[in-house]
Amino acid sequence: MTVTTPARRLVEEYYALIDGGNLPAACELMTEDVKLTFANAEPVHGRAAAEASIKYVLDHCDRITHRVVTFFETGDADGARTAFYEIRITYVLKNGKVLDNPGAVVATVDAQGRFTEQRLYGDLNEVFVP
Repeated sequence: MTVTTPARRLVEEYYALIDGGNLPAACELMTEDVKLTFANAEPVHGRAAAEASIKYVLDHCDRITHRVVTFFETGDADGARTAFYEIRITYVLKNGKVLDNPGAVVATVDAQGRFTEQRLYGDLNEVFVP
């Protein structure tokens, strides 16, 4: 049985929007000053920079699918949430290659239900290989 918590609902909505090709709507689920870190890349700050960073990955794909495998969430006294989850991402690349990569994410969500930070850990090297 999957328990749907506030952060889990946000994560599922976020990935459904990205997988459905609606990156702008997905980024509206972030605070204006969000911090996003992809693997070992330098963090980017702000919603526009986060959207550009994600778009860079998506520009290499014909399709992408995210599946949350395990999910843990903690709450803070101020209503914020911290989520830790394992994810599988299927990339259908423009070069025809299909990758199924594991990853892990640490995300913080404010009391209004928006991402304030996402730290994504996984190997994206093959996504960028021609």
